[in-house]
Amino acid sequence: MRTPHFLRLAEIDERRFINACRHGMVHLTWGRITIRFSRDEFRRLAELLERSADNLPPGSARDGRMQVTCSLGGDCELQLGSLRLALSPEDLHAFDRAVRQAVEQLDQILDAGVWDEGDPEDAPPTIIEHFRRHRFSEN
Repeated sequence: MRTPHFLRLAEIDERRFINACRHGMVHLTWGRITIRFSRDEFRRLAELLERSADNLPPGSARDGRMQVTCSLGGDCELQLGSLRLALSPEDLHAFDRAVRQAVEQLDQILDAGVWDEGDPEDAPPTIIEHFRRHRFSEN
């Protein structure tokens, strides 16, 4: 059986979730945007969220180009490089829980060696491979 290219690590709802791919990237989808992290960057984000949970609100925590800031009124902002997400305290806590769950899932997947094995030689071709072998038309 072919190992999936993407695996769901955590989900808040159908528009906010975290996937990992066999290429070593973690994909955070939040509404209409998807942000890619290396595994190490994603772990740093998890550590930042854990540190910030102890200091908020009001407060701020930073790790390089990532920062979490919460005001006295309760509004929070997550800055990831040049991207800024305005979050309610509830959204920030849901995000923190999802990131923690994603790190745990990622560790289990990596420990199990799911992506260490190559795809079997006799695996059926993917739809992309099928189209690469067969042109649509000579026209």
